[in-house]
Amino acid sequence: MRRGGADPAPISRKTIYTDKKRSGVKIHYVYLNLDAYRNAMEWLYRLAWQLPIRRYVVTYLLGATGRRIGEVALLTTRDVDFERDVITWRILKKRRVDYYVTLPMSPRVKDVLMRYITFNGIGDVLFPVSKRQLQYDVKNALEEVGLRGWRVHDLRHAFILEALLNAKNIEQVRRWTQHSSYKELLEYARVVGLELDRPLVPW
Repeated sequence: MRRGGADPAPISRKTIYTDKKRSGVKIHYVYLNLDAYRNAMEWLYRLAWQLPIRRYVVTYLLGATGRRIGEVALLTTRDVDFERDVITWRILKKRRVDYYVTLPMSPRVKDVLMRYITFNGIGDVLFPVSKRQLQYDVKNALEEVGLRGWRVHDLRHAFILEALLNAKNIEQVRRWTQHSSYKELLEYARVVGLELDRPLVPW
């Protein structure tokens, strides 16, 4: 028993099933709205370039990399290598606290980050505010670019779906996102039709 109160009630299998079902519905919803995501990313890129402030840059970074907001919150200038065009991310939801992965950054992400760091005189932590403040910033930016009703994590859903459509390779997407559940990635693949990308018979 916990100090000062009773132990929390165990999570039932029904609750877990319901949560997974809701997640599948949300993934399908995001898939149906990928055009809105693509338009929003173009809009966010222009905003982040013209006015490199936190809410535009962090929202663009989430949508362009598929990272979790907690991972973006940990970024420092030391993690961004503009000479090699890579970013080193500390990956959350892993048993090890020192789990890192280094991934290439696109020319657009490079442009936005360079401009943001220079414009704001960033010397260490890129976004020196609380995770809650970042979530608030992102929600406001999503509203501004037409993604009303989207959650922060929906940008990760959209990135994974878009990546599967472009790469057509589940393992490559898993390595990029560091997704812990291969089974859940198969749900994304099913939604975009990646499991069966051509007829099995010629007639």
